[in-house]
Amino acid sequence: MDNGKISVRYARALLSNATEQHCETEVYRQLCQLTANYSLAIQPFNEALSNPIASDEEKLQLLHTAIGEPIHPCLDRFLAFVTQKKRENKIFLIALKYQEMYRKVKQLLRADVTTATELDAQALDSIRNYVRDTFHCDAELHVKIDPSLIGGFILDIEHDRMDASIKGRLEQFRIKNLELRT
Repeated sequence: MDNGKISVRYARALLSNATEQHCETEVYRQLCQLTANYSLAIQPFNEALSNPIASDEEKLQLLHTAIGEPIHPCLDRFLAFVTQKKRENKIFLIALKYQEMYRKVKQLLRADVTTATELDAQALDSIRNYVRDTFHCDAELHVKIDPSLIGGFILDIEHDRMDASIKGRLEQFRIKNLELRT
């Protein structure tokens, strides 16, 4: 069975179980933490989880460590089940699929906001309202600071980008100026 089908089936089962237990948001948050940490060291993580010498308990402990906090019992049972079924090398894909399904059910859009400086609560609320009014969904904002933007912000939603940064405007000006020269 291919990785896509496996990850979708396991993620769907976890979401269904977590929803029944009213802990889908906590599981979502913990899986976001897992994928964030996992993505920092994908190759070593995959090697450790695929290591036939490592026991199921050791692999489970690695997953617990990657989450970095006490794990909700629903997720803990799920990770133990996945490890028992020897699917722990698929956990990253399962977690990503769960996040995707959760956002769809909760009508959430992931929005990455890159700014030159820290945004205050009012600016973040304005961005959330813009996303809600434009896409008819709530926004899950992930804010990054990049001083090279000089000012303004870049908003990435799904596959759309809105560049309202000074750096972006300067780049547009540079390109227009080059086009005028040729």
